[in-house]
Amino acid sequence: MQKYRIVVDQDICQGHSVCRAEAPELFDLEDTGGPYPKVKLKFEEPPAEFIAKAESAAELCPNSVIRIIYLDE
Repeated sequence: MQKYRIVVDQDICQGHSVCRAEAPELFDLEDTGGPYPKVKLKFEEPPAEFIAKAESAAELCPNSVIRIIYLDE
């Protein structure tokens, strides 16, 4: 199975939580003391079984802050 990493640009995340709704196994939100919560990864290199959910969350993110990096095996 494909190995991958999830990267989130915290500087532009606005805490819409679409990623958490799409893939609660992978994403959560945390209060950072700012005007809104920000996404928090549950895994940097998640299990391969969640790759479709990770890709969907990245695609649906309103601010395009989620990137999937595919790792060579």
